[in-house]
Amino acid sequence: MNLDIHIISHTHWDREWYLTREQYRLRLVGLIDRVLDRLETDARFTHFHLDGQTIVIEDYLEARPDQETRLRRHIASGRLLAGPWYVMPDMHHVSGESLVRNLALGHKIAESFGGVMRAGYMPDPFGHVAQMPQILRGFGLDSAILWRGFGGERAEYIWRAPDGSEVLLLHLPPEGYCNALWLPLRGADHMRAQGLALVEREAARSRSGALLMMVGVDHVEPHSRLRDLPAVLSETTGAQARISTLPAYVAAVRKRIERPGGEGKPTPLECIHGELRAGEEYCNLLPGVLSARTYLKRENVRTQSLLERVAEPLTALAWMLGEEHPSGILNYAWRTLLQNHPHDSICGCSVDEVHDENMTRFARAQQAAEAVTVQALQWLARRADAPPKGSMAALVISAAACGGVVEGQVDVPFEIAEPGRRFDRSLFETRIDLFKEPGLVSVREASGSAVPFQILGSEDVLILAMSRYEPPLALQARRLRVAMFLPQIAALMPTRLELVMGDAPESPPALPSGITPVMAGESWIDNGIIRLEARTDGAFDLVDHRHNRRYAAALAMTDEGDVGDEYNFSPPAAQRVMTNTDALHWRVDTVDPGPLVASMEATFDFPLPPRAHADRRSRGPGEAPLSVRLKVSVTAGSPRVSVRVSLTNRAEDHRLRLVFPTGASRVETTRADAAFAVLERSARRDQPEVTLHELPVNAVPVHSVIDAGDATAGVSVWTEGLNECEVVDTAGGPAIAVTLLRCVGFLSRDDLSTRRGHAGPGLPTPGAQCPGRHEFRLAFEPRSAPPAAESLLATSASFLAPPRFVGSAGPVGVADVSKPGALPNRPFVSLVSEPPDAAVLSALKKCDARESLVVRVFNARPESAALRLSTCRPVREAYRLDLREARKDPLQVKDAVVQLNLREAAIETIELVLA
Repeated sequence: MNLDIHIISHTHWDREWYLTREQYRLRLVGLIDRVLDRLETDARFTHFHLDGQTIVIEDYLEARPDQETRLRRHIASGRLLAGPWYVMPDMHHVSGESLVRNLALGHKIAESFGGVMRAGYMPDPFGHVAQMPQILRGFGLDSAILWRGFGGERAEYIWRAPDGSEVLLLHLPPEGYCNALWLPLRGADHMRAQGLALVEREAARSRSGALLMMVGVDHVEPHSRLRDLPAVLSETTGAQARISTLPAYVAAVRKRIERPGGEGKPTPLECIHGELRAGEEYCNLLPGVLSARTYLKRENVRTQSLLERVAEPLTALAWMLGEEHPSGILNYAWRTLLQNHPHDSICGCSVDEVHDENMTRFARAQQAAEAVTVQALQWLARRADAPPKGSMAALVISAAACGGVVEGQVDVPFEIAEPGRRFDRSLFETRIDLFKEPGLVSVREASGSAVPFQILGSEDVLILAMSRYEPPLALQARRLRVAMFLPQIAALMPTRLELVMGDAPESPPALPSGITPVMAGESWIDNGIIRLEARTDGAFDLVDHRHNRRYAAALAMTDEGDVGDEYNFSPPAAQRVMTNTDALHWRVDTVDPGPLVASMEATFDFPLPPRAHADRRSRGPGEAPLSVRLKVSVTAGSPRVSVRVSLTNRAEDHRLRLVFPTGASRVETTRADAAFAVLERSARRDQPEVTLHELPVNAVPVHSVIDAGDATAGVSVWTEGLNECEVVDTAGGPAIAVTLLRCVGFLSRDDLSTRRGHAGPGLPTPGAQCPGRHEFRLAFEPRSAPPAAESLLATSASFLAPPRFVGSAGPVGVADVSKPGALPNRPFVSLVSEPPDAAVLSALKKCDARESLVVRVFNARPESAALRLSTCRPVREAYRLDLREARKDPLQVKDAVVQLNLREAAIETIELVLA
């Protein structure tokens, strides 16, 4: 075979890992300084790769702004390769939308410096999502270069996404992205002997004869002898060897596969399908990162949900009514969030100082997103008709269609907290009306119909009324937490309500026909659909009235020893599993009595061992009580149970899980959401007789929902940032176990029973023991036949981002902070698909580069679907976009409606230019 050897000079740059970002930045500055010098003084050093990321450019220039001209020159020349990513993310912890924004920002930055590396380089994420070929194709990338998650021993494959999109998959060798690292480091003799052996081994893996020699690894720079390597390899092997680029390697493989030797038929490549999350016999997958430092995962999902499902849609709706769009703040929030998505960051497998900074970034991104959300809500509320005196206008709005019991809170001002202050009401951004009796008397729809409601709680708070022209005005207000029954909330359409204030509430109106009020006793809740009963052993039984089925021991807790590290769970040799039956001081109280919401609150102590024994073969002696508060709520008209868990962890070296029985006698597969898809996976994986690297695990990654059962019974579980779920066998049959905490004390260890050797430096990480207080939010629902994927996703949308509720006393008095334009009496944006609900909304936002609206959807069904798009404003033009929001082709607009077909599992991005 005529060989073509591509030597890739690169560094793998973990921005933060066993050192902090600032500690690594010092090394990065020196590395890039010397690489720039080499590029300018050594003609044989032709190319260098910045690990497929552009954030390294930002980090470098913050410290060396004087080097920007040199940097731009070498990127534009193609000798210094940057992008296509902004950061090198983990694929299973972040949303599909986050992956899109990551690639979009990476392209934008790289192109602003002169050019983006046109290869789908993903060397180190811990597995890969099924839709990645379609995502890459959406950015014009036709290749994927990766390592973990796949066990194929060949170098070249075709990788196909669920929609049929394909890319050329180039599989890195078993040692990953450093197979040729040592060749330049140990002299010419070593270079010849080891180089020949490496070429022979890689030639055996290749069908094309184009070979990849990766000279680089984590945080290293090129050695001076690298320039000699091409000549030595060419002389030793008789092949052509050169310092090359990843795009050149991709092109060489593709040319040789499609036209071998310029003649003959194309070389067939094996096609692999969907998710890549196996191959442990080839290299470590490191699946324990799904549950390492779950506090990070929770904040990540909260931030993603706030940006994707609340802030962007609401600011887009306000913009449609003529308000200024806060693009800069939203872009800042997204960039800050993405800086937490590198695999060593979001996976929770770094030193404690790194993850302390992650939490600060999450807080900054959330604060920015919440600020523009509140502003957009206020803008929308100003356009509501002024209510009668003694009432407040309120809007309920959601990006997803939903209905039933909706919870919200409203602040009712009753007194100025600055006596004697003079103020002009017209100078404030919201209308200031004081209510002498700040109690809620009744809730009415815009039509005048009474709305059933329930007060869930109240407290007096201090709020600030903001003004552009004078200091904020402090007000005393009554903060009311309210539950209301709204049978139907249309997506992206404000529901107008009138809140009547007073002293004595009116008699609450009856619920709609067929809806039974939820009732509660000392240890039970029943809404006519389901019944929840507290057991004496510290769990709950759920009765499904619809199917006459009992789910025993729901919400049982199990805790087991874990002597692993941040990468892998590893049980001690003498494992001791504790369950809710070991709980002490168990108590159940009814806290919400109905008729819309009824809740029970259970409190107990879990007497866990304080840590592993010194020899790490068993759990140690003594007790470290885990204090737990578990609140379960049932609402009128819903088969779903909402769960909030608050706990204080004092124990180390353990894994805590919450268990949901499926009601099925056998579970073969699970379904869970992933990036732009709902995936079916086997519930159990075969275990090898001999472990080469790492034991396969049955736990699967989950974004927000997992469903398991059989054709007639099962359970769906929704989680907020709890990414690790597993089907386990219990005395009552198969159940879903959701990991709440996995507490370990080391970044890496080399004495695990589940993995051979280290996965990183063996540094202590006491923060990974997750001490202190934690709060978790979940929900579960019994079912008969398996629900459709779109149904699971629809519930996820309203679970992750419940409808927003805002109250207003009416329009403000100043013209310059309230532009004309009434609230529409129809959805701002309407998406109607056939089959119904097949098109799942992924993004609704203002276009980054143009004055237009962007709608991104994906087809959740295994069949094509038709989509009709319209808005509350006439649509003048429409275009199909790629994932960078560049126009691909125009779409026909007929009677202000855009119609298009969605192929199976397709992701489509549509631009609407409004009149």
